[in-house]
Amino acid sequence: MKNKKIILVVLVVIALSAIIGYNYIYQDHRDIESEKPAFTVKATDFIKDFQNSEEEATAKYLNKTIEIEGILSSIDGNSIVVENVIFFALSENETPPTPSQLNTTIHIKARCIGYDNLLEEVKLDQATLLK
Repeated sequence: MKNKKIILVVLVVIALSAIIGYNYIYQDHRDIESEKPAFTVKATDFIKDFQNSEEEATAKYLNKTIEIEGILSSIDGNSIVVENVIFFALSENETPPTPSQLNTTIHIKARCIGYDNLLEEVKLDQATLLK
């Protein structure tokens, strides 16, 4: 009788651990489009932050929702570059800008995923063009 209670308790603990672990690993993805930006900056200021101190800028911006205003430099499929050094991977449901928008000012909201030393680019993903 005592062994059955111990086995039951162990099974309940295992089941709860499995449920908690599954929910932790498979969390809902963030919806950057609907999030309020933690920072609203001009692209040139954003770039300067990384050029002046990559470590401080990374600590400040990493994994944060950021709204950026800058000049659209290039369009490549589902990604764009602003001010020649800020790379954005657009959200799956986002329509890329048209070639007529090149060299014009755009507003874009995205999540900062870090600085690429090799390409000397700041990278952001889940980008949404703001109207």
